[in-house]
Order: sequence, then structure tokens, then C-alpha cells
Amino acid sequence: MEINGLGGIRPIDNTNKPNKVNLKSDSLESGSDKLEISDEAKKLAELSKYQQVVNNAPDVREEKLAEVKAKLESGAYNNEEVMNAVAEKLMKVLGL
Repeated sequence: MEINGLGGIRPIDNTNKPNKVNLKSDSLESGSDKLEISDEAKKLAELSKYQQVVNNAPDVREEKLAEVKAKLESGAYNNEEVMNAVAEKLMKVLGL
């Protein structure tokens, strides 16, 4: 029996040559990488920070609530001056 070739299989080429990577040394030394953050991204980051503060804040300020309750119980709001101030603010809010 006689074998004349491997029929379609190529021999492996260049197995003894190491692969070389060509790096430009000046690009490594000069620190050419650069990062720029857009103004829009900066604003979004700032808004996100404020949103976290708002989300972590308590919904009710207990000390203010206690103060108002004490004034209501003591009758501090039951005078004409306070009633006129409240009426004026209501009219302003309602556009009257």
C-alpha cells in the first residue's frame, strides 16, 4: 500500500515563530488615554445624588408635627390675626 498525500489537510505553517506585538512606546509613556464627562452627565449625577437625599428623608418631620399639635391644643391659632393670614394665603393659592 502506498500513501501519496493527506488530501486537503495543510501542514501547520510557522509553528516556531513567536507572535510579535508592535506597541508604540510613545503612546504608553505619554498617557494618551483621556476621559471626558459631558455636562449633561455631570448634571444627571448631581440630580441622582439629590434624589437619593430626598428618598432617604423621612416623609413627616415629627418635631414640626408635635409643634403644630401643641399650638392647636393651646389655642394659639384661635385669634383673628392668624385667621386673616390663613385666609389671605388661601385666596392667593386659589387665585382670588
